[in-house]
Amino acid sequence: MLNVLLFFITYISGFIGGLLLHPAYIFVLYEAVYFFNPQRRWWGPLVPDLSYSYFVVIVMIGLLAVKYKQFKSNRLLDIPQFKWMYFVLLLYVVAYFYAVMPQYHMEYMTNYIKLIVIVSVAYKLIDSVSKLNWIIYGYIFGSWYIGWVAFQTGRNSSGRVEKIGTVDSPDANGIAAAIAPSLVFCLYYFWTHQKKLAKAIFVFAGMFIANGIVLINSRGSFLAIAASMMIFMYHMYFSSFQRKYQKATAIMITLFGLIGAGTLMDDAFIERMKTITNTEVSAEKENAATRTIFWKAAWDMAKDHPFGAGYHGFNHYAEFYIPHGYDTGGSLKRTVHSTWFETLSEVGYMGLIGFILMLFTAQRSLAKCKKELRRRQEVDEYFKVIAIEAACVAFIVAMTFLNRMRAETLYWLLLYTGCAYNLYVLKYKEPKGIKSPASAKSSAQVST
Repeated sequence: MLNVLLFFITYISGFIGGLLLHPAYIFVLYEAVYFFNPQRRWWGPLVPDLSYSYFVVIVMIGLLAVKYKQFKSNRLLDIPQFKWMYFVLLLYVVAYFYAVMPQYHMEYMTNYIKLIVIVSVAYKLIDSVSKLNWIIYGYIFGSWYIGWVAFQTGRNSSGRVEKIGTVDSPDANGIAAAIAPSLVFCLYYFWTHQKKLAKAIFVFAGMFIANGIVLINSRGSFLAIAASMMIFMYHMYFSSFQRKYQKATAIMITLFGLIGAGTLMDDAFIERMKTITNTEVSAEKENAATRTIFWKAAWDMAKDHPFGAGYHGFNHYAEFYIPHGYDTGGSLKRTVHSTWFETLSEVGYMGLIGFILMLFTAQRSLAKCKKELRRRQEVDEYFKVIAIEAACVAFIVAMTFLNRMRAETLYWLLLYTGCAYNLYVLKYKEPKGIKSPASAKSSAQVST
């Protein structure tokens, strides 16, 4: 009953906020509904069988249409990563005409188009730094809910938490990858927020998210979190761009983080993480290293299908490229288990290049944000960009071992990068009496 009550409170308050306060809150609600996923929860029969996300999206588009003049300055094509995002989408649409499974490709192509439209509309609505904060809060809230569900559900006989995922991330590894980047956001807001209650909330959320990752037992997501935290803590400690007591705080956070990690990690989690170092492919038993066989097969497949083969193209052709004699889990029609090779096998070399450039230009836009924020001496906002960058790295690490080319949270992270670039660079106006960026070259520059 608590889950149902929480869902309805979130849904109703999200609509009220979007209609009465600002349309951007509707996207926050969209993020929450994505993680609630009521149709797939055990409590789903207790709520009306409706497409809750559909109504959210319709209202979000409607509000943009009604208030378009207010948001028209947020031009989509001003964001470099969005251009490449649309390019990859175009290639995916074109791939329908030669996809090996056109009926399935059409279904996932339609969902992909919907996702890109939603992200594009959300970008138009984010017109201030406070709204950027709120959509990140929505991500943290949804991730916390998954951690809460994992805590309620517990592990099964295989030592995993299954069937707690979302529509596009139904399996354990997929949902772990979806929530892994949110931990670094919890860390950032805990550190920079002034109110003690807010700090306690972010600690509370972070504990459940971390515990959820441990219960799910996902090796890729563990590596993702480790990478994002190391990036953020490295900048926090070694950057000469400092808040007061920043290095001392970094040391304390590291110590308490290690203590917390030691408390949460149980024997089952530790034993599973030890297998990360196993890089030897076994012919007798499938293991994590077997994925390298799939990756090599995907590369060989691309030579014969340079434009890709559409949705699940690798699954269809895998038996012709995976060498016989290896245990692949009972079938040669396997998923490639890597977003990079998924992209290559579905939309070919051009698609992979476009996908890489989408991520690269996102990183470049964040680099421009950091440069501007350092010049303006805005330390907190600078480290928010660092947190976004670290969150992107977390998802990139996780998706290297999963098929996540069309993942919701991947494009949310791209949305955050685009909003940051728009707000901190494109739309920033120097206060009167302050030198413009062009005339500020003589300002002191501090290297990280």
